[in-house]
Amino acid sequence: MEQIALSIKSKNIFADVFYAFMNVNRPSVQESMSEIVKKGYKKIVAIPIFLSDGIHTTEDIPKVLGLPKGVKKGFVDVDGKKVEVFYARTIGFDERIVEILIERGKEAIDIS
Repeated sequence: MEQIALSIKSKNIFADVFYAFMNVNRPSVQESMSEIVKKGYKKIVAIPIFLSDGIHTTEDIPKVLGLPKGVKKGFVDVDGKKVEVFYARTIGFDERIVEILIERGKEAIDIS
């Protein structure tokens, strides 16, 4: 996750890039949101790194972000400050993923 965040950040498209985890690992979504607010940002774009929708992407993550189920953007309170949250869709199908999977399959055959 850290490598993905650093790679996205290196593209200089967004003002900053943070990452978070739903369970067990840290930083948590709440911790990252607090850090974002501490840095003075007023907008958060949350991008779930999942291949498809499921309970995490449709219920758990929006709830942690402070968004009602089914809502993709809105203003939420983070540590007493109002920030606008934009919730992106999951990765979903993308031909680039197919190419990665083919590459991994070929690697496995070469390793065996």
